Amino acid sequence: MASSLPNLCLRKIFECIEENEEDKPTLHSCLLVNRHWCQEVVPILWRSPNAYMSKQLVEVYIACLSDEEKQILNDNGLNLPPSTEIPPTFDYSKYRRVLHIGSLYHHLWWWCNLRRDECIGAEGRWILTELLLKLFISRCPAIYRFSCDATCLLEKYDITSYPGAESCLPHIRRLTLTGKRLRKYFEKFSICHGVCQLKTYLPIYEWDTEKQCRDFEKFEAEAEGLVDFIQAQNNLQDLELHGDYYGHDTGGRIIQALESQAKSLVRLKLSYVRFEGHPPFYGIGACKNLEILEFDGCDGLTSEMCAPLIASPLSRLSQLNMSNSDLPVDIVSALASNANISLREVILCSTQSPEYLVQVIEALVSHCPNITKFESNQIHGTIEISAVCSLLSNSQQLESLSIYGASLDAEKFLPAIGQSIPSSLRRLSISSEWQFTTTAFESFLEHCKAPLTCLTLSGCECITDEYLELIVQYLGKTLRHLSVYRAVYTRMESFEKVRKVIPEVNAPEESHLKFYQRRCLRDD
Repeated sequence: MASSLPNLCLRKIFECIEENEEDKPTLHSCLLVNRHWCQEVVPILWRSPNAYMSKQLVEVYIACLSDEEKQILNDNGLNLPPSTEIPPTFDYSKYRRVLHIGSLYHHLWWWCNLRRDECIGAEGRWILTELLLKLFISRCPAIYRFSCDATCLLEKYDITSYPGAESCLPHIRRLTLTGKRLRKYFEKFSICHGVCQLKTYLPIYEWDTEKQCRDFEKFEAEAEGLVDFIQAQNNLQDLELHGDYYGHDTGGRIIQALESQAKSLVRLKLSYVRFEGHPPFYGIGACKNLEILEFDGCDGLTSEMCAPLIASPLSRLSQLNMSNSDLPVDIVSALASNANISLREVILCSTQSPEYLVQVIEALVSHCPNITKFESNQIHGTIEISAVCSLLSNSQQLESLSIYGASLDAEKFLPAIGQSIPSSLRRLSISSEWQFTTTAFESFLEHCKAPLTCLTLSGCECITDEYLELIVQYLGKTLRHLSVYRAVYTRMESFEKVRKVIPEVNAPEESHLKFYQRRCLRDD
């Protein structure tokens, strides 16, 4: 009966199983059912083998090499095990669709060390990696995901010149190139026009030792390589640009190149980019279908620079992430207003004043009723707490709340937070050093009507046995994860009791508990 299902149906079922990493053992079991299932499962299971290359996995790939290639390895000091001489049941190498050169190289190095082949040197390890890369490129009809540190490994392995590259690499959909001086590598990957997800580094100014100044010509040439690559794509949907603190986009040419992807781009992340002197973001403003916008560690953002984001408007924006990036408050408020019911997730980690957070939350309360996730590190006093309570009271679809900031005495406002929590909330994280009594904590739990599944009180050292008993009493039926790893004055026996009710408990190490408890007795 199992083998009577059409191949297409079986393949779709197995692909659904593959999407969940935890179900990989189930997929492996499927290939043992019968020959028919085995033939359908093997190509799926070997698209992207486990995140680590096991000893057996490496040897299976080596077994796929030709006799001449195996002899090259033996000549370079690598004494191949007998298992590599047995022809594999399938040509597993042709099924691979994901290639991370850095990961492959390090796992092969680990495999050589595991074998303790003292006679094999660095050159032999390089040769082993190159032979397997050539094997994948020549045998695979298509590679869909490719990742590499271009400044190191692509200097050694020019995979774009390997036999089969012209037919294999154009299928790349997710491309990650990190490092410096990337222009020539973007030129090498110019055969790829269907990249949907691109993660790369912005060019940086290098120092010209002869002229004793920044090399602007080299910078412009590097920027041109990235611009050309972006503009050559037919359907770029996800773009991450990392500046590594020194990355620039002087003249705005790279951002302006996003206009070529205006219809397709839905996610943009800019990390550690210095925007001082940057022209207005017309390229981002042109991407009206943008759904996720992230600024992480970016400097120099101004209202004038960000004005095109408001004029656009980005009405489909569902996630706005501002981590360590001080986006002007008028821009943030306007983005929230324009996104309206589309906006669902907001991360606001900034160094601005309390009024900044208050104004942003006011905009969210007024215009964004569908917020499901909110995170902020600006909780430093009662002003911010009042704003958060207002957000809780007006966000009836909120599922996740994460707040952290200064150490506070939460005795008075903790019960008010419990009263404000909507019934939709499932995950609550308070990562600050708050102090409160069991009376205030019980009042908080009594007022909280949400069936929380995840509770994090990671910064609260005041948690003791009595607090844990209250958590079990009020949340024991719904809670699945509890994190209280700063609760160093709690007995280990209490944590064991809690684990009988709550499946996952993140608690301090027993040695830490004993240390703090001995110190407490000594101080008394």
